[in-house]
Amino acid sequence: MEDNQINFILYIMGVVGLIVLLLGVFDFYPIKYGVVGAVIIWIIGGGYRQYYGMGKVR
Repeated sequence: MEDNQINFILYIMGVVGLIVLLLGVFDFYPIKYGVVGAVIIWIIGGGYRQYYGMGKVR
């Protein structure tokens, strides 16, 4: 995959993690599920970044 495609997927995973976290905060489901779900998504995104050898965006 190209770098832009990988970055796009990583940004989408970050946004999905944030949405999961916010849904937990706003009582769509218990907050502990939101926190756990968001952390799992972000860990998968970090593993994906390491697998493809992408550096930090900052």
